[in-house]
Amino acid sequence: MAPRAARDRRRLAIGLVLFVVAAAGTALLVVRPRPRPNVLLVTIDTLRADRLGCYGDSAAATPVLDALAARGVRFTTAVAHVPLTAPSHASILTGLLPLGHGVRDNGSFVLPPAPTTLAEVFRDGGYRTAAFVSGFPLDHRFGFARGFETYDDRLLRGRDPRRAPYVERTAEEVTRAAGDWIRGARAPWFAWVHYFDPHAPYEPPGELAVRFASSPYDGEVAFVDRELGRLLAVADSPRTLVLVTSDHGESLGEHGEATHGVFVYDATLRVPWIMAGPGIPRRRVSSVVARGIDVAPTLLDYSGLRVPRAMQGRPLRPAADGRPMEDAPAYAESLFCRLNLGWAELHAWRTAQWKLIEGPRPELYDIGADPGETRDVSSVRADDARALREALGRALEARPPDASTVPGREVQERLRSLGYVAGAAAARPTGRDPKDGIALVERLERGLAEARADPLLALAELSAVLAAEPDAPLARRYRATAYQFAGRYDDSVADIRALEARGPLSLEDLTVLAESLRLGGRHDEALATLDRAAALDPHAPEPALLRARTLRTVGRNEEAGAALRQALALDPGSGEARRGLGELALERGATDEAASLLESIVAGDPTDASALVKLGVVRMRGGRVDEALGLFAQAVALDPRNPEALLDLAGALGKSGRSAAAIPHFEKAIEVGGRSTTALNGLGVARLESGDAAGAARAFRESLALDPHQAGIADLLRQASGRRP
Repeated sequence: MAPRAARDRRRLAIGLVLFVVAAAGTALLVVRPRPRPNVLLVTIDTLRADRLGCYGDSAAATPVLDALAARGVRFTTAVAHVPLTAPSHASILTGLLPLGHGVRDNGSFVLPPAPTTLAEVFRDGGYRTAAFVSGFPLDHRFGFARGFETYDDRLLRGRDPRRAPYVERTAEEVTRAAGDWIRGARAPWFAWVHYFDPHAPYEPPGELAVRFASSPYDGEVAFVDRELGRLLAVADSPRTLVLVTSDHGESLGEHGEATHGVFVYDATLRVPWIMAGPGIPRRRVSSVVARGIDVAPTLLDYSGLRVPRAMQGRPLRPAADGRPMEDAPAYAESLFCRLNLGWAELHAWRTAQWKLIEGPRPELYDIGADPGETRDVSSVRADDARALREALGRALEARPPDASTVPGREVQERLRSLGYVAGAAAARPTGRDPKDGIALVERLERGLAEARADPLLALAELSAVLAAEPDAPLARRYRATAYQFAGRYDDSVADIRALEARGPLSLEDLTVLAESLRLGGRHDEALATLDRAAALDPHAPEPALLRARTLRTVGRNEEAGAALRQALALDPGSGEARRGLGELALERGATDEAASLLESIVAGDPTDASALVKLGVVRMRGGRVDEALGLFAQAVALDPRNPEALLDLAGALGKSGRSAAAIPHFEKAIEVGGRSTTALNGLGVARLESGDAAGAARAFRESLALDPHQAGIADLLRQASGRRP
């Protein structure tokens, strides 16, 4: 028994040793899961692939993007699905075609709640999520904020007379905001950063404007590349996955189109796709066609998160790794002309070699042999065209969700100021081929872009459009706006009445009509028109804002205040409502209330020159002259041709004993704002106190010519002239 017991003990000991060794070996073989990467998605609006150095443009100033491509993967062909900002980004963020998510144009559609967004998947997977957008078409009201814990769409008021306020911000401002968030974010995080700068008008800053004077679009691209470098200095690390792409390109005159939105040629659909980071090979170029709908599944795949089954795109990791991968066909569309002008819509079906464009006159292009799409081969390759048309037809059988909405006047004005036609379709659709009307579209866009800044040019362009398309309500509506800014209020009213003769007026029509009636002195008619506008859309703040403006014109300030409070209740972020309430508080001497309202505006937008001026007036009344001078000077620096800011700065300088410094500001205020008794009197006093009696006398005489009933000024004139009273 003893030998057997000894054997058992030896077996047990050996078993224990083997167990320990096995356990140790198992421990050695345990692979700890890799930390999930941070993910940075950058979309550069309106960026053509062929304007980057890494895509073959030797003149491009894009060292950051070129370096990113060199240490990662670049797809030679990446295509967008719509040549417009909102629908294309909807595809990027949902992995769905426009036929799947329903967003077909800027401003007139809201992303429906059903599609799962890329941000929602990241958030539910434990990621911190944030977005920083720089163009109004991606405002949160259009549904793009879903899934983001932070959605920074704060756009500045701006001072460009061609544009409505709050339509875009620069790459520098976006980089600053995104960088601040990334520095404080807990990993893992997902950030989407959107740069709008290459969008028209092309206005590169600083020395880039000089360097790229003959190609300002390329200067804007260079500016974004520089800012991307600053962003990557904060965000890039061995654990950060970076993907850079675009929503669409820019025609730059190809096919007769100046910008984008109308056609579906590669000039506006071919975009860059560059990615680098953990798990991504270096210096690889893939010829597999990448699509906008592939962005979301690709990022989720690299992050180890489940790709929602509903997404129509696919992960491109195999192609990035260099493994064989079949090309998938790409669908594209532009409903721009159908929705806005009543013309035909365009649909495209693209393979690696062929592209079919379906319209009144179908086109077929051999992309490999003819990348510029200059030779339509549909007549000689009828079988290929037929096969592509059948595939396109099957795709078009999908019933997209209803995402349409009726944009208010504010939305339409902001889109219009960015060069987008925004409105309802023509009452009488013509089915016209956009190829036959592109010259008219260019004139229409020029007319709407200049309706505020150069109304005479706008009137010429829009009248030409109406001569060719008498039933185009958009051209007539925008011409009414141009008439309004040209001071021809009766003509503006007549254009809106002509629209009314064809059918019910929209909210925008009614507000344009009301404002022209107000400016023309027809206040009762304006108020009655605003009653109609408010009844048409009780949730729109514009009728209340215009009602307040009209009531203030006729001195009914208490009612105006009630209208402004109503507008603020409808839109708590309305700067115009806060500004109006602040001005009313100033008029009745409630400086504390005025200060609170104006400070809230400036805190949200320190570039709001009008609010800075009014806040300066509050500080002056409180005896805080130095603060007031700083605010007035800041407003003048932001808007050097703002007569109110110039006049208040000059007045504050004069009251603080710096009359000589005040004189040039009084003179500039008169130059840009016209001669008024207030400006001339201030100039006269400043000159008198500076020892220029003759100059003072000239200013006082001009003031008295405008209003002879100024006894005090007559006394000052006698003093300046050396005569006894």
